Amino acid sequence: MKAFLFYLAYSIFWLITLLPLRVLYLLSDLLYLLTFYVIRYRRKTVFSNIRRSFPDKTQKEVSRIARDFYHQLMDYFIEWMYSIHMRGEELEKRMKFKNPEVLQECFEKGKSIMLLLSHYGNWEWTSRVPLYSKHVTLAVYKPLQNKYSDSLFLKLRCKFGIVGVPMESTVRSIIERHQARQQVIVLTLADQRPQWQSVKHWTQFLNQDTPVITGPEKIARKFDMVPVFFAIKKVKRGYYQAEFQVLQQDPRSEEQFEITLKYMNLLENIIRERPELYLWTHKRWKYQKDKTKNPVDI
Repeated sequence: MKAFLFYLAYSIFWLITLLPLRVLYLLSDLLYLLTFYVIRYRRKTVFSNIRRSFPDKTQKEVSRIARDFYHQLMDYFIEWMYSIHMRGEELEKRMKFKNPEVLQECFEKGKSIMLLLSHYGNWEWTSRVPLYSKHVTLAVYKPLQNKYSDSLFLKLRCKFGIVGVPMESTVRSIIERHQARQQVIVLTLADQRPQWQSVKHWTQFLNQDTPVITGPEKIARKFDMVPVFFAIKKVKRGYYQAEFQVLQQDPRSEEQFEITLKYMNLLENIIRERPELYLWTHKRWKYQKDKTKNPVDI
């Protein structure tokens, strides 16, 4: 039954996304109204996250950010579906890389790259990174429980040459490439909430005590990979621009957690510029910092 429902939904998506993106945005507008006003999808979490992140904002400003966010979220969903038919030439126009030469400069120094992404803008369209490098691009992902949905997400993410790597296999995959003397780009969403038992460090992020994922930094230091922040800006509807910002050419020279903190600071800066582009539905601050107790669900 699950398989039937999935393939039915996929068939509908496949047909709908034959339409031009400018037409599909009309569907996005409708989905926004349904999601925000009728279904009220995770509204409590979204408003709570925004209020605590921007305590200086008025209720009117918080509501505006929330509404704009839900609109962006539906655009993201439509753009993700549209990827089913999108060709590389069109994606190149819609997701422009401002300074792709940064990647080649790292490779010329004999380094691999740890590319740190965020749930900001349209992170799925980073799938065109392999078009700018002859080296293998590994994308770290957490497999979904629904095997059909997982297969679809993986298919779209790997459409332009990315190699998907389950989170638990990341180190092993890098070791194999390292031993074969292959340089790689590793893409990872580094702004997620770590499991409580994995919390190694906290920082102030958007006015809140925030546990951070330290795995990407640890891997970069271990394999001497250049950590690079992938900064996305939305130019207009359906068009984005991305810039590669090197955090440290020599990751082993940094103090522990410094690379992670640099990443978080840069992410906070772009969120403050356009807060509606961040993924506010995620329970990023589920844990409260308390060394003597179990995490507090908020």
